[in-house]
Amino acid sequence: MSYTYLKRALGTENIEAARLGKVNKETQYALDYFDVEAPILLKDIKPQVSDMNFYSVPPVYVVDSVKKAWDVMTEHGRQMIPVLYHDNKLAGIISISDISKTYIGLTDGSVLKNHKTPFINVPGVLEGKVISGSYPHAYVLGDVYTTASFSPDTTLDSSDIIITGSHKELIQTALRSGAGCVIITDQNMDCIEVDIPSTVECAVVCTGYTFFKTIKMISQSISVKNILVKDNITYFEIDDYLDEVKQAMLNTSYRHFPILDEKSHVKGLISKRHLLDVQKKKVILVDHNERGQSADGIEQAEILEIIDHHRVANLDTGNPVFLRAEPVGCTNTIIGKMFEEHNIMPPKAIAGLMLSAILSDTLIFKSPTCTKDDIRIATKLAEIAEVNLEQYGAELLAAGTSLEGMSPNDLLNIDRKAFAIGKYNISVAQINTGDFQSLYKIKEDILAEMNRIEQEENLSLCILMVTDIVVGGSELIVTGSEKQIAEQLFNLEPGEDSVFLKDVSHEKNKSYQN
Repeated sequence: MSYTYLKRALGTENIEAARLGKVNKETQYALDYFDVEAPILLKDIKPQVSDMNFYSVPPVYVVDSVKKAWDVMTEHGRQMIPVLYHDNKLAGIISISDISKTYIGLTDGSVLKNHKTPFINVPGVLEGKVISGSYPHAYVLGDVYTTASFSPDTTLDSSDIIITGSHKELIQTALRSGAGCVIITDQNMDCIEVDIPSTVECAVVCTGYTFFKTIKMISQSISVKNILVKDNITYFEIDDYLDEVKQAMLNTSYRHFPILDEKSHVKGLISKRHLLDVQKKKVILVDHNERGQSADGIEQAEILEIIDHHRVANLDTGNPVFLRAEPVGCTNTIIGKMFEEHNIMPPKAIAGLMLSAILSDTLIFKSPTCTKDDIRIATKLAEIAEVNLEQYGAELLAAGTSLEGMSPNDLLNIDRKAFAIGKYNISVAQINTGDFQSLYKIKEDILAEMNRIEQEENLSLCILMVTDIVVGGSELIVTGSEKQIAEQLFNLEPGEDSVFLKDVSHEKNKSYQN
């Protein structure tokens, strides 16, 4: 959180702090004390649909005409597009082959009525203009006629539509037909000159299309909803993982797929080729640099920076990165130096969080990894945060040592890191407590949970380090198939599962010395 603030202050945009695990009691105390919300929980960093450069497509709604859908598809070079409900949720899809069936022209005079076509689609499709009157219904409820096939003796209904050419006698015949809409073709749309008697109440639509093209085009005014595909649609959500998307794509003959966001709104289209054009997530690793300690999928992300005080281990990067690693007691000491170097003062809340981290990592400067830089930076941060350093530190650690209501799994995951050393996979968990005896009462349950973790994660060693902040020193509890390593390193007696290490208080921060 402190480094995010610094990066923003230096001009970096679109950067967000994230955590990789639960917020422990000590951290929650600091967040509450300085009235700051916890950062977002990052479960993994695997590539998702949101990382693809997918197509954006202008919206086409179920009430829109087939012609509008065709125009969108041809303009954007798409063989298929999604069709939306009014709330931008997916109604179905429509393809060029679906639309091509409507291009055979008007073969059935009832086609608009049968498909409940919005009347407004008719002048829209014909690129026409209503110059007089109005159609009496929102939808076309009658049949479509032409003056070529219309007998002067026939009387039409006010819901019918009649198409006529530009000859005056044909126009007058159409106007007297009783139709609710007269479409006049072959007009100069920049200068329409049609004599409409004042007694005419029907809608008079003029179009620049020829008589025969009008007949051909009018059937395309039917709504998209009448020809769209609704069933067995393959679509993806914005947070779907690419591994799953790739498999789904391979199992279908479709080439394009709608994308939905978390509200089920359509965001665009992806195709199989987009799998080759993925933007890697950009990350900065703070207070860790090992693959096993980071988010799942870190190997598929682009690492921009590493700010850490641990050993540099097994994380490979595809590009050069900014790396700042120093042998100090806390990563926030390094970040504090960076604030100084850029002549930026952290605000009170950020200073308080930075101070909390240093006090925690160094056990209020009692840890053997504590340096003069840790003390200097912490002292300055305490002044900015307006707290008494020793008093606040004691309250912070006391809050973190409360183990009330915590299960063995909770205890083992307060602060646990994974390490790969040669052929060995090792997990090291660390707890600070002022009530060591109460923890020892549930030692058997803790051992059982350590054995479970060992099996589940295929570990060579599973270690829990319980630091007694009152007495000083730590109890090391060990399980695993390679337990003899701990026996040799820490003089653990064969057959025993724990040993007390006097004056060892914060092993996790010695890792850079290994």
